[in-house]
Amino acid sequence: MTRQRSDDDLPLSRTRAVADDVRSELEFHLRERTKELQANGMSAERAEQVARESFGDREAVEEECEQIESRIRNTRRRADRLGALRQDITVGWRVLRKQKGFSLAAILMLALGIGANSAVFSIVNRVLLQPLPFVDADRLVMLVEKHANGGYGNLPWSNFVDLRAQSKSFDAMASYGASPTTVLGTSAPTRVIAGEVSADFFRIFSVKPMTGRLMTAEEHQFGGAPTAVVSYAFWRDHLGSPASLDGIYLRMDREYAVVGVLPSSFDFPEGNQIWVPMEQDKQSLSRTSHNWDTVGKLKATVTAVAAQKELDAILLRLAAQHGNDFDAVGSTVTGLQESLNGSFKTPLYLMLGASALVLLAACVNLAGAMLARGTARSGEFNVRFALGATRSRLIRQLVTESALLAVGGCVSGLLLAEGLLKLLTYFAPAALHVGNVHVDGWVESFALCVAVFTTVMFGLLPALRLSNSNMSIALREGSRGTSSAGRMRVWNVLVATEVALAVVLLSGSALLIKSFNKVLQNKLGFDATNVVTVQVNLPEATYLGTSPNVSAFHERVLATLRSQPGIDAVGFANVLPLSGNNPSGSLIVEGKPLDSRGQSNAYAIYRVGGGEYFSALGIQVVKGRAFRVGGKSESAPSVVVSEKFAQDQWPNGDPIGKRVKVAGMDGGTEPWYTVIGVVANVRTNSATSPFTATYYFDHRDRPAYRSRQVTYAIRSHLNLAAIAPIVRKAVSEIDPQVPLIIGNMPANVSRSVATRRFPMLVFGAFALVALVMAIVGIHAVVSYAVAQRTREIGVRLALGATPVAVQSLVLKSALAAVIPGLVFGAAFSMAGAGFLRTLLYGVSPFDPIALIAAVAVLGVAALASSALPALRATRVDPLVAMRAE
Repeated sequence: MTRQRSDDDLPLSRTRAVADDVRSELEFHLRERTKELQANGMSAERAEQVARESFGDREAVEEECEQIESRIRNTRRRADRLGALRQDITVGWRVLRKQKGFSLAAILMLALGIGANSAVFSIVNRVLLQPLPFVDADRLVMLVEKHANGGYGNLPWSNFVDLRAQSKSFDAMASYGASPTTVLGTSAPTRVIAGEVSADFFRIFSVKPMTGRLMTAEEHQFGGAPTAVVSYAFWRDHLGSPASLDGIYLRMDREYAVVGVLPSSFDFPEGNQIWVPMEQDKQSLSRTSHNWDTVGKLKATVTAVAAQKELDAILLRLAAQHGNDFDAVGSTVTGLQESLNGSFKTPLYLMLGASALVLLAACVNLAGAMLARGTARSGEFNVRFALGATRSRLIRQLVTESALLAVGGCVSGLLLAEGLLKLLTYFAPAALHVGNVHVDGWVESFALCVAVFTTVMFGLLPALRLSNSNMSIALREGSRGTSSAGRMRVWNVLVATEVALAVVLLSGSALLIKSFNKVLQNKLGFDATNVVTVQVNLPEATYLGTSPNVSAFHERVLATLRSQPGIDAVGFANVLPLSGNNPSGSLIVEGKPLDSRGQSNAYAIYRVGGGEYFSALGIQVVKGRAFRVGGKSESAPSVVVSEKFAQDQWPNGDPIGKRVKVAGMDGGTEPWYTVIGVVANVRTNSATSPFTATYYFDHRDRPAYRSRQVTYAIRSHLNLAAIAPIVRKAVSEIDPQVPLIIGNMPANVSRSVATRRFPMLVFGAFALVALVMAIVGIHAVVSYAVAQRTREIGVRLALGATPVAVQSLVLKSALAAVIPGLVFGAAFSMAGAGFLRTLLYGVSPFDPIALIAAVAVLGVAALASSALPALRATRVDPLVAMRAE
C-alpha cells in the first residue's frame, strides 16, 4: 500500500502562505548560521551581521524563493487535480458501464436532443448567421422602388442608369436577370440558367475568373462583341474542361464567344451557368417597365439608411422631370442576405426553439432518472460520507458521471445530426438552398456548448440534491421502502416541467397541422391529378423568326400528342399555376376613363397559352368559351379573362364581347382584344395566395418570344413513366434540338406548399419525441414511487384496502405532478402562440381546439403510462411487505 504523503514530508508547509513559509525558512537558516559563527568565537552582534551579509539581498532572495515555492505548489495542485479527475473519470466509467441499460437510454435521449439541435442549427447557421460567400458581403444590398399603392418593383433600366450615375453612396451598382435558356454548341442541346448582367456586376462580388477573363467595358455596350463567361460546372460538364477557351462558341439568341470560367463557388443569382452582357440588347426606356433586379455595393463608410435617403432624393427629382412615365415614390435598400433569406428567419428560429425544448425535455427526464438512480445508491453515498468524503468531492463525482453521459450524447448526437440533416434537406423548400449544408466546425462547437449545458441541466441538480443526504434518514427510508416528501416534490416538479414542455410542442404542432390542412383544403382553381408537365425551351438560335415559326412548332406538337392513345387533353402556357412567376402588365379597358397619366386603367397578370390548356388543367370555363384548337385560330384577336378580372372590371355587366387593349407591353401598335370567355380563378403564386385578376392570350396572337419558353400540361390516365417516351418521341421528330424537362403537376403542388409543410413536419417530429419522453418520465417516476411505497401499500392491503383504492392512490399521486404541468403548459402555449402567427393560414394562434387536443393527448398519455405501475401496486403481497420490515 502506498503511504500518503504528509505535510511533514515537505520542506515547507502546504497550509500557510508562501511568503510566511519563505520568511520562516530564511530566519531558521540565519539563526543556524549565527550560532555557527558564535561557536567559532564571534560576538553575537558580529555573528548576526556576518550571517545576514552572507545571504546578500534578503528581499531578492525572499522573492526568488517565493516564486520557486509558488511554482512547486501550483505544479502539485495541478497534479492533484488531474489525478482526482482521472480517478473520477475511472470511477464514473465503471459505474456507467455497470449500469448499461441506464447509460444507453441516457445517451440515446441526449443524442436525440443534441442531434436535433445540431441539425437545425446547421441550417440556421448556413442560411441566417454565416455571411454570404462574397467579399464584403455585409456591404452588398438589393435596390427596389416603392410605389404609391404600397407595392414594390424592380428598377426600370432608365432609372437604374440615372441612379448609377448620380448616386455617391455606392462603389458599384449593377442590374441583372436570369431565365432558362436552350444552348446549342455543346455536345447536345442543353437547358441552362443564363443571366444577363450589366457592367460592374462581377466587380460588386469581387469575382475573378478561374480561367480566361471577364467581359470588357466595350463588350458591355450595344453592338459590342457577343461574349460570355460560364460557370465551373458548365465548363467541366458541357465543354469538357478545355485548357484553352479559344474557338469555343455557344449559340443562344446569338453566337457568344466563351472568354472566361468563374470559380466553382459562384453561381449568383439563381444557380447560373452562363452570364452575358445585358447592354448588348436594346433596353426598354420606359420608366414603368420593371424588368431587372438591381444589386449594389455600399461604400465602406455609408449605411443602407443613408444610401436609401440619397436614392429617394434622386427619384424625387426624376419624378419631377418625367411626369406620367414614372411611378416610383421612393426606394428600399435591403441587405442582400436579408433580401434572399429574410423570409425564412421566423420559421427557422422557431424550429431551433422547438429543438431546444426537446433538449430541455431530455435534460429534465434525465435529471429525474439521475435522482432515482442516486437514491438507489444512497448506501454507497453514506459509506463515502462515513469514510470522510466531502460534499464537494461527491458533487464532483456525480457531475463527472453526467459529463461522461453528455460526451457520449454529444458524439452520438453529431452522428445523428448528419442523418437528420439529410431528412431536413429532403423536405426543405428549394428556396432555402440547403442542399450543401453539413455538420462543420461551427456546428461541432455548438454541440459542445450544448453538451456543457446538458451536463449542468441534468447533472448539477441531482448532484446537489443527493450530496445533501442525511445518512440515518436515507438508511431508514431505504430499509422501510418509503420516500421522503421533499424528494417526491422534486420529482413532481421535474415531471410537471416535462409535461409542460410537451404541451407547448404538441399545441404548436397541432396548430401547424390544422393550418396545413386548411392549405390543402384551399380551392386551387384547377385539378392537378393525372397531369404531366413538360417544360419546353425553344432554342433562340433557331426560333428568332416571326410568330408562325414558333406557333408552327407548338401546333405540330399539340396535334401529335392529341392523336396519341391515352392522352385526354393537352395544352400549354408560358407560366403554369403555383409557379410564383407572374408576368403582368397594364391594360386599357374600353369604356373606362384612363388614369392620371392617360396610359391605362387596369393592371393584371397575363398568360400566353395554346391548345386545350383549360381542359388539360381542369380549369372551368364559367361563361363563354375557350380558344379554338386544332389549327383553327380566332377570326379576330381574342382574350379569356378570369372571374376576378371580370368582377373587377364589369361587376354588374356581361364581360363577353367587351374589349381590352395591352398598354405598351411589347411596343408598337396593339389591337383591341375581344373577351370570348371567363374561366375560374386560379392560384398563381402559391396555394395560399389570393386569387389575382388574370387574362389569357392565344399564343398565335402574341410575338414569338412570348411562347418560346412554355410548359405543356398533359391530362392522361397513363402514368409519368408511360407518358415521357411518347412526349420525347413526338418532340424529337419535330425538332431534336429542343431539350425537355418532364414532371407532373402534383409535384408542383407539393413544392408550392413546401414552405408550410417543412415547419409542420419538424414541429410534429419534435412534439412526438417530447411526448414519448414525457410518457417515459411519468412511467419511471410512478414506478419508482410505487417501489418506494411497497411497505405502505402492503399495510394498506393488509388492513383491507381494495385494489381499486390502491390504484386510485397511485394515479392521484401521478396526477399531482401531471395536472400542474398541463396547466402551466397550456399557459405557456397561449403566451407563446403569437410567435407562430406568420406560419399559420386560416387558423388563429390562440385556437382553443388545438390547445385542448394537446392537453387531452398529454392527459391520456399520462394516465396510460401510470396505469401499469398502478396495476403492479395492487399485486403487492402484504405478508411479504411486512416480513421485509
